[in-house]
Amino acid sequence: MPVLKPVLAKAVTLAVLALAVVLGWFAWDYYTRAPWTRDARVRADVVTLSAEVAGRIIELPVQDNQFVRQGDLLLQIDPARYELAVLHAVRAVEVARAALGQSQAAIVANEAQLKQRRSEEQRRRKLQSMSAISAEEWEKAGTDVAVAQADLLREQSNLGLAQANVQLAEATLQQARLDLERTRVSAPASGYVTNLLTRQGDYAQPGMPLLALVDSSSFHVSGYFEETKLPKIKVGSRARIALMSGEVLDGTVESIAYAITDRENQPGNRLLANVNPSYTWVKLAQRIPVRLRLERSADAPPLRAGTTATVTILE
Repeated sequence: MPVLKPVLAKAVTLAVLALAVVLGWFAWDYYTRAPWTRDARVRADVVTLSAEVAGRIIELPVQDNQFVRQGDLLLQIDPARYELAVLHAVRAVEVARAALGQSQAAIVANEAQLKQRRSEEQRRRKLQSMSAISAEEWEKAGTDVAVAQADLLREQSNLGLAQANVQLAEATLQQARLDLERTRVSAPASGYVTNLLTRQGDYAQPGMPLLALVDSSSFHVSGYFEETKLPKIKVGSRARIALMSGEVLDGTVESIAYAITDRENQPGNRLLANVNPSYTWVKLAQRIPVRLRLERSADAPPLRAGTTATVTILE
């Protein structure tokens, strides 16, 4: 019996050591090879809205964090001067069209006059051939034809100018109407107004950001997986997404990024590679972004872009 005790102790020690090795191997494989990550974020597309025309904001019917539907009015810029611009452009089009009508009528009159002058010139040519009129009268008839032709050419040129003026006036009218429409800034997509800092009475400048709109249909999760785990991740793979708030979501791998920044190879002088001469002996696995599409019911709680999550690839 005393002889068995040392043998039993050695066997237990070897068994515990073997179990520790097996557990250590499984732990290493799980943390280095299993397709999961705690480095994930909820993402959404944010539309930055700005004014396309300048003016005072006279109406702001939305509040911070309010949900709006596509086409809803977000803000109204004072349209008074743009309405006047449209009225002025309408009158300019009317004047240009009236001038065009006058040019067309003048051409009709000049064409009739030229036809008459040519007819008179032909009659006088016959009379001159019979010596019934003097050569001076026949030459005068030819001069009248030339004058009538010159008048017609001048009116045709005026007609082209009048047509161009009408086109220009119509384009100005279209631009004025477009500017008037742009005094109303509407939601390009359904979503949430966030971090609203604009106030009614502010003066909007073209291109100045006024509102940020989180597209409610664009929520997704970006998981940053170590490169050693990518062989087990495929487009279309099912995933379980656990938010830090406790909610568990289902998802599908939508795409995997094809490139990340190489911090060891920055562009150098003359665009040559600038390779770091030092070598880091401890090499960390790079993290590659993986985009996941969420599967949620219509009555599910709303998501918040920027919150953290844990992603586990199931298949």
